[in-house]
Amino acid sequence: MLRNTLMSSALAVALLGAGPALAADSTTFEGSYLLVQDNAHKRVLSFAPGGNVSQVSDQEASIGFTAGLGTWTPTGPDTVRAVVINFNHDIKETDGGDGATRVVYDLTFSDLQDGKYRSLAGSYAGESFDEGQNPVAATQQPVHTFAADFIGQRIGAGSGQPA
Repeated sequence: MLRNTLMSSALAVALLGAGPALAADSTTFEGSYLLVQDNAHKRVLSFAPGGNVSQVSDQEASIGFTAGLGTWTPTGPDTVRAVVINFNHDIKETDGGDGATRVVYDLTFSDLQDGKYRSLAGSYAGESFDEGQNPVAATQQPVHTFAADFIGQRIGAGSGQPA
């Protein structure tokens, strides 16, 4: 009886500790993803090893901002938060805001195949600041805020299918 109790306890402890081991490691997120917002605007987010992220958007030239760079970190077995900074020039949507913008992405990944996620969905929220303000540690309120939801898929090389 005591032996069965000890075995059951050991099994329970092993199963409780298995959660993180069963979770995806950061390499499952690495790669580039096409994000589509409202069936219109598009962005590409690229997650590099070590936690670096880059972003380009089809709206850069029309609105007036640069591509962005930042960092990303897993927040769960299938979720990531990324923070990207880009610079504004003659931004057309704000009164001012010709400094920098901080964009926070919250992403949920799905369709894990061969150790890589194929799809994602999520949202982003951004704040644009006046010239001279540090978007990482701003001392003034942003001059413009924005947010959107999107869906996306991994960009694959070769046959046109997600890699």
